[in-house]
Amino acid sequence: MAKSSINKVRNLKQKNEMWEVAVRPARTWVESRKNDPYRPWYVLIISEDEKIIRHDMEKEKPSTHELSEAIFRAMRRPMFGAGRKRRPTKILFDNQEILDELSPVLAEIGIETEKKIALRKANALLKELDYKLNKGEDIHSLTSISTVTIPLLGKVFEATAAYYRLAPWQIIPEEEFAIEVRYPADAEPRYAVIIGHAGESFGLSVHDSLDELSDFMQFAQFQKLPEKEFTAISFTFEGEFHLSFDDLDAAERYGWDIPDKYAYPSIMRFTPKKELMLPKPDDIYWLEGALPAITEFFREDYNPDEFSAGFGVNEIEHKAIVHTLGGMEEVVLTLPILIRQASS
Repeated sequence: MAKSSINKVRNLKQKNEMWEVAVRPARTWVESRKNDPYRPWYVLIISEDEKIIRHDMEKEKPSTHELSEAIFRAMRRPMFGAGRKRRPTKILFDNQEILDELSPVLAEIGIETEKKIALRKANALLKELDYKLNKGEDIHSLTSISTVTIPLLGKVFEATAAYYRLAPWQIIPEEEFAIEVRYPADAEPRYAVIIGHAGESFGLSVHDSLDELSDFMQFAQFQKLPEKEFTAISFTFEGEFHLSFDDLDAAERYGWDIPDKYAYPSIMRFTPKKELMLPKPDDIYWLEGALPAITEFFREDYNPDEFSAGFGVNEIEHKAIVHTLGGMEEVVLTLPILIRQASS
C-alpha cells in the first residue's frame, strides 16, 4: 500500500460517522466494438445519511490497491454535495476478503472496520442503478426456480462442464441419433439429442417423448407446426452474457465449474417456435443424474465402429450408477435411436 496515499489522508479531520463500501459487478453489459460485451464493476462509498461520497464504475474487478485508493480519494475529494474532505470513524464492508485486506491499512489512520451481511443503504442505491441501466429487464434465473438449491445447481454445472470437456459432438457420426434415457431407471424415458455437428451451437436437447421428438423433427425439417403444444429442454454453451446476473453471481460466489469463457451452460425449455422459458424443477434434477451417465458412456464405453455404416447394429443398452445429492442412482441408456426413424 503506497505510504504517500496514506499520508495524504492521515491528518484529515475525523468526523464521527460511518460509511458503507460496496464492491460488486453491475447487472448490465457494456458493448465493446473490438471485444465481447463486458460487465463493469461498481465501487460505491455512501455515508450513513445516504450521501454518495464516491461512485466509480470500473471495467474489471478492482484490486485491493485500487480499492484502497478509491477510499482515500473519497476522503480527500468527496463528490459534490457529500460534504467536506474528512476521515470517517468506521467503514462497513460486506465482503470478508476485502475486510481482511483493508482493515490493517485503515487502522493505521484510526478508522475502525466491520463486516455486515448486507449493506442496506448501498444495496438499495445499487439496485436502483441496475434497474435504470437495464430498464427493468433481466433474464430469468435458475436460482429462482422453486426447490432448486445452490448445491443442486453446483452439481449440474459440474456435469455440464464434464460434458463440454468431452465434446461428444466431435466423436459421434454426423448422422444424428437420439439417446433414450431412463432416469430414474423405472421412469418414463426421455430422448436426448447431442447438438454440435453444425459447428454453431453445442450442447444437448432433451424431448419428453419419442412422439414429441418426432414432432420437433418434422418442424425442423419441414416447418410443419405440431398439432399440440409441447416444450423440450435445451442447454447450450454460451458466453456469460447469456446467463442471468443472479446465476453469474452465484457461479462466482460458489465456484461453479465453468471450463472457459464460452462454456457457460444456458439451460432453458423451448417450443418448436424457439420461444424460451425457464426449465422445470424436475428438469434440473434430471440433468443432475442423466447428464453424467451420458458423458460416462461416451468417455468410457463408446465404440465408434458400432455407430458407423449407417448404424447397422442393434441398439445398445448401457447402465450407469451416478452419484447425486440424494444418493447413488441408476441411469439406463438405450442407443442409437435413429432420428430419421423417429421423424418418419
